[in-house]
Amino acid sequence: MVRFKTLGSVLSLALMICNFGVGPAWCQDQQPAPAETTAPAAATTPAEVAVAQAEPETQVNAATQEQTAKPEASAPETQKKPFDPFDFLVYKPLWTITRWIGGFNPIGKGISTPLENAIPGLRVKGFINNITQVNTTGNSSDAGLGGRLKDWRLQKEEERVQLELRYQANENIEFVSVENGYVDGAYALGHSSGLYNSGAGSQEYYTQGKRILREEYIRGNYGFFNFTLGKQIINWGKMDGKVTDIINASDERDVVDFHAGDYEWRAIGQWMANVSFRPTATTTINLVWNPDFQPDRNPAPGSAWWYPFAPSAPAGTLGLAEVRPSGLSRLSDSEEGVRVAQTIGALTLSGIYYYGFDRDYVYFTSDNKLHYTRLPKTGYALDYGTHIGKQRFIFRSEGLVTLGKAYQIGDPTLSNGIEKKNLGTLAVAVETSIFSDANRINIEYQPELVHQFGYDPRTAVAYPGTGAARNDITQVIDINHTIRKTADKLGLDATFYINAGGSVYGGWAANYAATWNFSDFVQAKLAYNDYQGGVADLPWGAYRRWRNVTLDVKYEF
Repeated sequence: MVRFKTLGSVLSLALMICNFGVGPAWCQDQQPAPAETTAPAAATTPAEVAVAQAEPETQVNAATQEQTAKPEASAPETQKKPFDPFDFLVYKPLWTITRWIGGFNPIGKGISTPLENAIPGLRVKGFINNITQVNTTGNSSDAGLGGRLKDWRLQKEEERVQLELRYQANENIEFVSVENGYVDGAYALGHSSGLYNSGAGSQEYYTQGKRILREEYIRGNYGFFNFTLGKQIINWGKMDGKVTDIINASDERDVVDFHAGDYEWRAIGQWMANVSFRPTATTTINLVWNPDFQPDRNPAPGSAWWYPFAPSAPAGTLGLAEVRPSGLSRLSDSEEGVRVAQTIGALTLSGIYYYGFDRDYVYFTSDNKLHYTRLPKTGYALDYGTHIGKQRFIFRSEGLVTLGKAYQIGDPTLSNGIEKKNLGTLAVAVETSIFSDANRINIEYQPELVHQFGYDPRTAVAYPGTGAARNDITQVIDINHTIRKTADKLGLDATFYINAGGSVYGGWAANYAATWNFSDFVQAKLAYNDYQGGVADLPWGAYRRWRNVTLDVKYEF
C-alpha cells in the first residue's frame, strides 16, 4: 500500500510542476502554445513596396483592371474540447511518467550494446521483472475443504531476472545460454503463521543450478536439416491450457494464478536432443530424445498458494520419498517423441506421439513411495486462417489421447491400490475482431473438454484436487483492446475461465488487466484476479479467498 501512496504523491507533484511551468523541457511541451501571428512577407521590389504601403490592401482583377478591397480574414473558430476525466486521472499522469522514463535502458546501452560491438556475432538480452501481489480478501476464518486459515496479505513479492546470451559462430552454428534467478519476498515480509518455508527447494528462491541454468544448447541449421542439443524448451502447442505442449515440465507454484502470457517463464528446461528435417518444402519431421525427466513444480506446504483444501503439514515435516525416472543413468527411463507437420496453403496440420511419464506422482502401497508412471500420448494440432466475407478468422484445434493415467483409489484388489484410465482432451479456439481498425476489439473463445473413458467415480475423490470427472469442460474467453488515443500504449484485457457443461467441478476465474508500454524497454501491468465458487468447486471456488491485485513491472534490454 505504501508503494501506491508514494506513486500517487509523485504523480501529483509532477502535475503541479507542469501546471506552474517550472518543470523540465518535456513538461513545458505540454503547456498551451501561444496564438500564432503571421507577419506580411517583406517587399522585395518597388512595385511590391507600393502595394504594401497602400491602404486599404487591394487586389487587382486582371480581366477588368478594377481594384476591389481585399476582405479581412475572419478569426478561426475554436471548439472547446469536451472534458474527459481520463485525461487528468489516467492519460496525462502516464504520459508524464513516460516522458520522464524516455529512453531508459541502462543495461542495454551500458552493457549489451558495448559487448555486441566488441564481439561480432554476440547478442545480449534479458529482463528484470517485479511482481507484487496483494490479497484483497483479508484474513479469513473460512478454512475451505481442508481447514486451512488464511492470515496473510502478500501473495507474491517476486523478483525475476533473466540473462540471455546468443553467439552466432558462423552461418550454421549458434550457441545459446539462458540464466535466470528468482526470489519471493512474501515469506520474509508476510510475518504470518500461515506461511513458512517447508524446506522444498526453489519455493522462495532458486538455489539449484538446474533452475538457474535454464537453457544451455548448441543449434545447427543446415538447410533442410536442423538440430538443437543441450538443455532447452520445446513448444509443440499453442493453446491456452497446454494440450499438446507436453514435453517440458511446468513451474506451477501458484496453481490457478496462471495466464497464457506467462507460460514462457513457467517452462522448465531439460537436457534433450531435438532434430528436425524437411523432406519437402511443406513437410517437417521433428524427433526428440529426452533423458532428463523433470516433474511439474507444485506449491509446497506452507506456501502462499498451497492448496486451501489440503491442511499444511507442520513446518519442517518431510514428505514421502519420490522415485523419479532417470534416463541419464538408465536408458529405459528416457522419453521419446515425434512430430510431423504439414503445411497446405493457410492450413498447418501436425500429428504427434510422445512416450513419456506423468508429471504428477501417485502413491504406491507396495513400497510407501511416490512414483511417476508411464503415459504414452498421441495427438494432433491444426492452425488455419481465413476470411468469411470481410471478417478475418483464425481457427486452432488440438487433441490428445493419454493412455494409463494412474489414480490412487485405495482398492486392495488392485496393484498398489491404483486404477488406470485413458483420457481424451479436445480444445478448439476461434479468434476474430470486431469494429473498425481505430476501435478494434480482439476476441478469442476456447472450449476444452477432458473425457475419462470408462469412467470410474472413485477417481473423482481419490484426493481433493487430483480427481477426475467423466467430462470436464473449461471455457476460456479473452477480450482485448488497445486505446488508439494513447498511440496504442494502453492495452486493456479481460480473460475468463469457466468450468461448466457436465463437470463435477464448478466456479470460474477472471483476470482484468491494463497494460501501459512506457517504452520499448519498460512495461507495467495492473491486474485484478477474481476466483468465484463454493468451497467444493475445484479449481476456482476453493481459492475464492485468494482474490488479489497484481502490479507487474518489467524492464527488458
